[in-house]
Amino acid sequence: MAKYVFKDYDPLFPTLFATEKARLILFMGEQIAIEHVGSTAVPGLGGKGIIDIAVAVKSNQLENTSAKAQQAGYEFKPHASNEVRLFHQQDLPDQQEGVRRYHLHVVNKDSLEYKKMIAFRNYLRAHPKDMDKYADIKKEAAKKANEDKNVYMSIKQPVIDEILAKALSEN
Repeated sequence: MAKYVFKDYDPLFPTLFATEKARLILFMGEQIAIEHVGSTAVPGLGGKGIIDIAVAVKSNQLENTSAKAQQAGYEFKPHASNEVRLFHQQDLPDQQEGVRRYHLHVVNKDSLEYKKMIAFRNYLRAHPKDMDKYADIKKEAAKKANEDKNVYMSIKQPVIDEILAKALSEN
């Protein structure tokens, strides 16, 4: 299975997120902020089709929330984590894909990383020209990456940085 692909946006993405959010609430409770982030959270923006979810908690709740994510079936990925974000993934049955990957980011709600996730998503939702620019560079990166993460990110990063700077200046 190719890791770096570009698929068109599917209007089903918000429903997939809402279904998974409802399931996560059963494990984590309703008091936790659970946000749809990443490309599938931006109507019209294509990408890999992975549902990215940010679970924002206080820094002293990161480990406990990670444990609850693991109880919900998410695999903790320490190599992709840091002190403000604990990364998890899970593959769930999917009507269209057979299996769809979900990424869960347990993140410190006061961190710059969380602020960037939300600002980037909100900016792209509100600025279609920049969303299209980002979609174009994602397509190019997927074609040229040859399954190399460093190539994929080096192509996308300048546009990400440009858009993120705009997004953060609006907040």
